[in-house]
This record gives sequence, C-alpha cells and structure tokens, in this order.
Amino acid sequence: MFKSILFHKIKNLFLFYFRLFGLYILFFICVAFLQSIFPYLDLKKYSQDSIFELLKDNKLQAFLTMVVFAPIIEELMFRTLVNPKIKELLLFLSSWTLFIIGLFITLELEWYYRYLIFLVAISGIFFIYEQLISKNYLEKAKSFLNNHQSITLQITSIIFGFLHIFNYVDSVRIDSILFLLIVPRIIAGHMFGKLKIENGHIIWPILLHALNNGVVFLIISSRS
Repeated sequence: MFKSILFHKIKNLFLFYFRLFGLYILFFICVAFLQSIFPYLDLKKYSQDSIFELLKDNKLQAFLTMVVFAPIIEELMFRTLVNPKIKELLLFLSSWTLFIIGLFITLELEWYYRYLIFLVAISGIFFIYEQLISKNYLEKAKSFLNNHQSITLQITSIIFGFLHIFNYVDSVRIDSILFLLIVPRIIAGHMFGKLKIENGHIIWPILLHALNNGVVFLIISSRS
C-alpha cells in the first residue's frame, strides 16, 4: 500500500514537471508572437548576471544554491500556506522571519557557513514559535487557508513570481519586459502549489522546484 502511494506521488512529480515544461514552451511561443508585433520586447535587456558569475566562480556553490537551498527556502516561504499542516505554518513564519532578518543583517562569511547558520537559525526560530503560538490559532489559520485554497494558491504564486524581479534588478520596479520575465516563475509557483495540494506534503514542491532548477542549471552551465 505504502509503495503504491509513493509510486503515485513520484509519478505525479514527473507528470507535473512535464506539464510545467509544456507550459514554458507555450509561454515562449506566445512571447515570440508578441515580439513579432512589438519588437521592443527584447528579453535580453535584463539578465541574471549574478547566477552566471557564480557559475564561473564556483559551480558547487551555484549547484547547491540553485538546486538545494533555493527550492527549500522558497517553498518554505510560499507553498507552506497551500493546503497547510500545523508545522508548515510554523515553517512559513520561521522562513519569513529569517528572510526579514537577512534584509538587515549581512554575514561576511563563506557561503557554506551562511547555509549552515540558516539551517540552525530556522530550526531555532521554529522551536520558539512552536512554544509561543497557540495551536488553537494555528488550527484556525489552517482552516481559513484550506477554505480559501484556490485564492491562496494564486496569491502565493504571483508574489513568488514578483519576488524574482530581484534576479534581474536591484530595486523594486516593473516594466513590460520584467513582467514577461517573471511570468514563467508565476506559472512555476502555480504548478508547485498544485503538486503540494495533490501530494499533500511540502517535500514534493521542493523536489519539483529542485528538478526544475536542476535542468536550468545543466543548461546554463553547459553554455558557460
């Protein structure tokens, strides 16, 4: 029984990836059509220079950042609100608390120490929230989010997409080209959330996110 359920969830994982890949293809076909009408829509206007620089400097760091830590951190920040469990709500609060702290505190340490500190810090913050927040409040939040699952999925997908503007620019701004660049992230966020609903655990959108980023890593690393 367990093997059958696990097989079904793994099958879902790859099925969702191929769906996501198909949506990417459809998106870029639409972009090509728009560019034929509006030639100024040049997606090369913005680039992810930091990622390419990281690939040149340290491929191991780039791999761990893109394929391991980014999926974990971003899924804890967003998909923990989709079809949530009590502990996932605590992980949501913990990840966003650490994210906000990181906006104000910069650690001048080697990257592997920063990731180690992240794991220790999020565990510590999770423990504190677990002691402080009433399970009654968490149950009410869980019930509310489950009752508004579709809206939560869309909102978290959109915010997830817009947060990736900072992959291209250093300040908060948006134009038609930046919007087009983040549309695939909104689509990805939606698919990550749908898989979370289907498979019922945060590990599955993390794996789908890692698979998605892993393919991107292989493509861009082969070009660099």
